[in-house]
Amino acid sequence: MKIKKIKPAILVFILFSLFGCESMISDVAVPESKPKLVINSYISAENDTLKVNIQESRPLYVPSSNYEFGYPVVTDATVKISDGSKSITLIYNDIQKKYIAISDVFNIEPGSTYYLEVTTPRGDLATSRCTIPVSVIPEIEITNIETFNDYGYIEKVVSFRFKDVAGEGDFYHVQAGILYVTEFGEDFMGETYLEKGEPFDSDVNKDGSYFLYKTGRIGGQDPNQTWLHIYIFIGVTDENYFNYHRSVTNFQDDNPFSEPTPVYTNITGGLGVFGSYSGRIISINLK
Repeated sequence: MKIKKIKPAILVFILFSLFGCESMISDVAVPESKPKLVINSYISAENDTLKVNIQESRPLYVPSSNYEFGYPVVTDATVKISDGSKSITLIYNDIQKKYIAISDVFNIEPGSTYYLEVTTPRGDLATSRCTIPVSVIPEIEITNIETFNDYGYIEKVVSFRFKDVAGEGDFYHVQAGILYVTEFGEDFMGETYLEKGEPFDSDVNKDGSYFLYKTGRIGGQDPNQTWLHIYIFIGVTDENYFNYHRSVTNFQDDNPFSEPTPVYTNITGGLGVFGSYSGRIISINLK
């Protein structure tokens, strides 16, 4: 094999080219990035309280402490929700860190459209709108309850289903939880994962079909706890609610091989979601 020698002049040119590239990269100007309002709010005809959570995003290329896991809460905003003719102003609650108003003087009606407006003393303006679903909430049908006894610990698996109401354009949120009680009488609600079925689903290509679900094993890992009821929530949501939660569910920030998934937003002038739903909760005694 014959190896050609690189002429000195060519070698010098290559070296200067490399140094030139390094200089160009190091001199790139980073554009200034300002914080944006991050808003989350879900309204429903079944709830008597309106709540809006408002935070600020962190600008790009701004260093932060390793201990800063959250995002700054905005406490001085003016928050209004209107139906196009009348409006209500939400007041910041320092305990819940949200803007809150009792909706008994401002009724949320199925089929109506509502408008959100957020302003701040710094000149921020964020707006959005959503429409309350009018679809009938399907009935939950329990199809099977399995019991497992492993070394004295009783666990159960609940299978259930619901039938989509005929007519395309329905979006669903399904969630299962368990009520625990300790030997001291304390109780708390814990969410249980779904072994089968999507927590956020739609009737696209499934209009009028059954949606099948199955919980993971639920029961007493602690002898001092007794599970009493499983709670199943089913909600008919608007498209904003569905798209946002589906995009968050698909986002895998700890997987270096996953494709980038943009998080849905319907906030003009900010980020986040203003969505709506109608839902119900059923309970099944498993004791």
